[in-house]
Amino acid sequence: MKNISAIILAGGKSTRMKFNKEYIKIKDEFLVHKQIKQLKEVFNEVIVVSDNVEHYAGLDVHVVSDILNGSTPLIGLHAGLYHSTNEYSYVIACDMPFINFEFIDYLESFIDSSDAYVSKYHNYIEPFNAIYNSNIVNTIEDFISNGNYGFQKMVKMLNTVYIPESKVSKFQENFDMFKNINNESELFDNYNNITSTYKNFEIMKVIGEEKFKVTDKVITEYPLNIYVNSHHYSTMMITPENIEFLVIGALHSEMIIKDIDEIKEFNLDLEAHKCEIIINHDVYFKNSERLNILSSACGGSSKLLVDESKLPRVKKTQDFDLNTIFEQVSIFNKESVLFKETGGVHSVELVYSDKKLLFEDIGRHNAVDKIVGYLLKNKIKRDDVYIITSGRISSDILLKSALINIGLVVSRSAPTSLAVKLADKLGITIIGFARGNKLNIYTHSDRVIK
Repeated sequence: MKNISAIILAGGKSTRMKFNKEYIKIKDEFLVHKQIKQLKEVFNEVIVVSDNVEHYAGLDVHVVSDILNGSTPLIGLHAGLYHSTNEYSYVIACDMPFINFEFIDYLESFIDSSDAYVSKYHNYIEPFNAIYNSNIVNTIEDFISNGNYGFQKMVKMLNTVYIPESKVSKFQENFDMFKNINNESELFDNYNNITSTYKNFEIMKVIGEEKFKVTDKVITEYPLNIYVNSHHYSTMMITPENIEFLVIGALHSEMIIKDIDEIKEFNLDLEAHKCEIIINHDVYFKNSERLNILSSACGGSSKLLVDESKLPRVKKTQDFDLNTIFEQVSIFNKESVLFKETGGVHSVELVYSDKKLLFEDIGRHNAVDKIVGYLLKNKIKRDDVYIITSGRISSDILLKSALINIGLVVSRSAPTSLAVKLADKLGITIIGFARGNKLNIYTHSDRVIK
């Protein structure tokens, strides 16, 4: 392909993997290095968008940095197209393990004078594994300068040729060319079955009077035994990803620890379904302070008044922009990979500054604990932190949030009556039924500005 460059976007934040995806290894070889070798056999120019130049030493590849500021992959696309010496470029992400060269040939056959050649698959615009015209560089700059960053939104604005699903499906038969490795568990799922997030089962599907057998993905329920200072603390049923964050967050939410520095050792044995933690002080689980708070919060109103002094309170002065909340909720609704594949998880997203991190689990409380653990492990203390959840807002979710000083909880679903009362006392703004351009603000509405 002499007139087409290949661009690998490798400069993203890797928010789901929680480490740099450039270091994903498959059979002792970095995935991005394998991509480079494969693409160089076909393209006369291969560009990698990354600040990590040393990672590509000796590979004879053009490494370029982002030109614009921000956290959207559009910035990487902009940098790659800006440096491309060809009119068109094929674009892939560094976490996509399967390159289909027959499909690339097929894409090339559509090239005329359009801006983009992008697939529609499962009613979703797939912005990667696509071809873009270098003339959209200025369009991307204008798009981002106006406060936009959605890849799919920009594709819709371009003069785009969409490859229909009926055509795309033929190239998907042998392997998923749109597959990307979003987290540790997906890496295990492809090459190690110990902690896969879902299992494949053959089921009987019924549509009307028709019956047929299909393979269905069913979410994994993984038992994890947790030991603290050699004593069995609990057995949790979890989705096996971000396990370290989950355990740390759960210990914080139960007031076993207040700070990450209290943990001296953390040992996780996936095959044994066992996690052993050593902390720097003695623990008496049955007398934990949080159990008293929970009994107060979930018991009668008289007891709540008696123990009210024990409730944690959020110290926040941060205001939150209403339009930004609408935009983040809209994006959140489309991001849950595991929910799309299995329909069996709750999703919670951590939002602050220009960062977003999605956590998923069979239990909504577990998903929140993963966020708590992430904040603790990375020692993040900011007033602009908030969470978006797919499940209802309960009193327990609010207590977990208050203990880590999260002042805003947004949900697509409803809060409970106790949660509304408790949020007022804890100093938490709660928003429910956030869908489309509508939402309900139940407490501390003065923090939400337009």
